[in-house]
Amino acid sequence: MNLDIKYEKLIGFFRKISSIPRNSKEEEKIADFLCDFAKERGLFFRKDEHNNVIIKKGATPGYENHKPILFQAHTDMVCEKTSESKHDFRKDPIEIIQEGDILRAKDTTLGGDDGIGVAYLLLLLDDEEIEHPDIECLFTTQEEIGMYGARDFNYSDIKAHYLINIDGEEEDTAIVGCAGGVSVNYLKNVTTLTEINTQVYKLSISGLFGGHSGVDIQKGRINSNWLAAKILKEIENINIISFVGGNKDNAIANATEVIFSTNEEDIDKCLDKALADIVVTKADENLRIDIEKIDFDGKSLGVEESNSIISLIMNLKQNVIDYVENEEDMVETSGNIGIVNVKNGKMKIVESLRSSIDAKKEEVKKYNNELATKLGFEIIEEGSYPGWKYDPNSKIKEVYIDAYKKNHEGKDPIVCAIHAGVECGMIYEKLPYLDMISIGPDVKDVHTVNEKLYLNSCKRLLCTLIDIIKNLD
Repeated sequence: MNLDIKYEKLIGFFRKISSIPRNSKEEEKIADFLCDFAKERGLFFRKDEHNNVIIKKGATPGYENHKPILFQAHTDMVCEKTSESKHDFRKDPIEIIQEGDILRAKDTTLGGDDGIGVAYLLLLLDDEEIEHPDIECLFTTQEEIGMYGARDFNYSDIKAHYLINIDGEEEDTAIVGCAGGVSVNYLKNVTTLTEINTQVYKLSISGLFGGHSGVDIQKGRINSNWLAAKILKEIENINIISFVGGNKDNAIANATEVIFSTNEEDIDKCLDKALADIVVTKADENLRIDIEKIDFDGKSLGVEESNSIISLIMNLKQNVIDYVENEEDMVETSGNIGIVNVKNGKMKIVESLRSSIDAKKEEVKKYNNELATKLGFEIIEEGSYPGWKYDPNSKIKEVYIDAYKKNHEGKDPIVCAIHAGVECGMIYEKLPYLDMISIGPDVKDVHTVNEKLYLNSCKRLLCTLIDIIKNLD
């Protein structure tokens, strides 16, 4: 078996894929290409109304009794370009530039996420030398905007016992579990506002690092919305005029501004008390808190309604709620108050809940919702997606570790559950018996015009993948 030829074929498939427009919701051309690919090779295929495509290939001699494997990658890509670029993602091919070990694109995203995953699947379907059991290759759509293809696909004819998702971005890391999640909106409207007869202040919190509310949630970074509420909690007889912080529910809020009135005379003392037990990490060392007196002509929320906001923000279950049992570094369940928007009597607080165990997510949500209801808030849920529970007894995980070590001079890979959503979670909800893993070669700066695909990493992963296939039974 000449691995160099197979590697060249792999990169050739990637270049071919890159010539086909494939923005999210515009995957018809790549779906048609995949169907033609299967037809030319006499392989079974099925395309659905969402442009998902499944292609199947029978076992090679000697592997007929091995358990079938499902391989999966998504066909859509994030389409970003520089301000100077005239690239039209609806019709223009990606212009690929090779610089030594690296592939990048001219003034656009490369689409290595997940074009290289698609290329691996095409290689497996095309190659006649790689030994394998029955294989099923699933190409899903709209992953980048909500994993809708994986959610809506009909899995009734899937026969596989194992799943290998090729959408990872770090060669040395395998994902073996992921969080499910839901965005919960807490809403309240107050039509009767209060006349202001006390001093008005503006509280400004800035300089915090922020980060992803999933993968960064265990790093101890301060949420500016929570910190603002903690400060306000120490001030008596407070009337909130506005409370605005954070832009996305899935990002740790790094800046918040609150305008409020109070008859409290010693604001500095209240601030010192609120900050007495705050631990500031190095990432947040630029934290800045300013409280200044301002003039304001308008009305505020009453004390009771103001306290309901503070109480909700402070008492919602949030940050790291639980870790995976016996796995201290794997976050199981978390919450993040990413958005607070209180203006003119209209209140909106948005929390992103995540858990790799759906029952635990529901348990936390029930607690939070009961609290919010008691405080007079309406609750609206959005964008729910399922988790993938970590299996410490996974066979494919152990086979992967052996294969990785064989191709990396005995070095151990990183095996982890990611505290964010991946397509495996969607598939796990439909096929919970599958033993699954998510891997991929090194792809850096994804979703940006600086995206890079590392070729030597692609070659090493190919060797690892072949060894996994040979040793699963």
